[in-house]
Amino acid sequence: MTLSARGRRLLVGGLAAFGFVFAAQVVVGHGIQGEGGLGGIDAIAYWSAAGRAWRGESLYQPGSFVGAFAAYQYPPPFAQLLAPFSILPLPAFVWAWRAVELVCLRVAVGSWVRAGLALLLWPPVIAELDAGNIHVVMAAVVALAMRGFAATVGPAFLMKFASWPLLPVGLVLDRSRTLVGAGIALGVVGISWVLAPSVWQDYASLISTAKAPEGWYNVLEGIPVLLRLAVAGVLGLASVRYIRLAPIAVTLAYPVVWFHGLATLVAVATVLPARTRTPRRDDLGDPG
Repeated sequence: MTLSARGRRLLVGGLAAFGFVFAAQVVVGHGIQGEGGLGGIDAIAYWSAAGRAWRGESLYQPGSFVGAFAAYQYPPPFAQLLAPFSILPLPAFVWAWRAVELVCLRVAVGSWVRAGLALLLWPPVIAELDAGNIHVVMAAVVALAMRGFAATVGPAFLMKFASWPLLPVGLVLDRSRTLVGAGIALGVVGISWVLAPSVWQDYASLISTAKAPEGWYNVLEGIPVLLRLAVAGVLGLASVRYIRLAPIAVTLAYPVVWFHGLATLVAVATVLPARTRTPRRDDLGDPG
């Protein structure tokens, strides 16, 4: 028996709704570490670093390692831009960040129905919402660039440098906004450097000594970083022609590809605008 169009819409909508309910149950049940739960570990790192930036302290904790609890290992401007939000209580910040990621998920896939299906069908997305990292935010950046709006590619550098494989797509589909976004990012970096040069020195020291963690959660642990970056660059160039390679390129460009980092791949399923149209018969002057 074949479902009618209305029946298919109801089925898909119901599955999407179940995806949201399931995600809410998982994330709420896991809670926030230090607040009676175990989740939100990456958002806690952002909140902690933002507080240190607000107080004028170093953003990077001596002896911290990649994957350590509350260890901030991102570029200085990200924490500095978040500094005003450190006045929020920790639970409010974590849940606000999760809400931002949920909106970014909708942007990344193109509709709330698709967002619900992503939550149901791609486990890294729920893991990402639980951790409160930036991988779904990056998915939104990728999806927007794929659709021809690349203004956010440059500013995304301030979170993770992994948006660089999008530059070829951005320059081809949206050159002016790509350049403006890159200029804004460079301006923010310049201001950050002038205001807190020692923080940048700390950051340089951190990235020069950081070691990738071991264990199954580092899903591409066995692949050398330089090899991944090379492949990311090739895929970034290829995505000019094969646009859905762009999320894969960005994912490979992450310094560490955590399991929840695979959430960026949801952008593969984004809704793309029609750039070409098959001519109709009346366009060709066919009277028949």
